[in-house]
Amino acid sequence: MKMQLLYIITFLVITSTLFFSCSKENYDEASLLYGRWETNYGDTITFSRTSNANMVNYDASLNPAFVPRANHEFTFENNKLGLKNGRSGSGKFYFFESFRWAQRGRQFEIQGVDWFLFVSSTQTYFTFTKIP
Repeated sequence: MKMQLLYIITFLVITSTLFFSCSKENYDEASLLYGRWETNYGDTITFSRTSNANMVNYDASLNPAFVPRANHEFTFENNKLGLKNGRSGSGKFYFFESFRWAQRGRQFEIQGVDWFLFVSSTQTYFTFTKIP
C-alpha cells in the first residue's frame, strides 16, 4: 500500500511539474488581433499574417473621396500595438501608448491623435470592434 501511494505521489509531482513548466512563449499575442475590425469612424481594418509577417491594412486618410490604403507590419507586445509605419524611424515599430482593450480580443481603443497624426484633438478616441 505504501509503495502504491509513493508511485501516485511521484506521478502527480512529475505531471504537475511538466504541466506548469511548459513554455508559453509560442503563444502569439498578435493573433488576438487577426481578422476584420470595424471602426467608429466608418472604416474596416484587417489584421492578418502574410508571408511570415503580421500585417494591418486600413484607410490612411479619413477622406471618403480619396481612400489610400495603408499596409504596414504590426506587432503586439506588452499589451501595446506597434506599427512599422515610419513614425519611429529606422524600421522600428511605433507603439501606440494610448492602446487599451475595452474587451480583450473583441474591442479596443486608440487615441485619435495617436492613430492619425492629423487629428488634433487629444479628447478623440477611436474604437475598433472585431467583426465576427
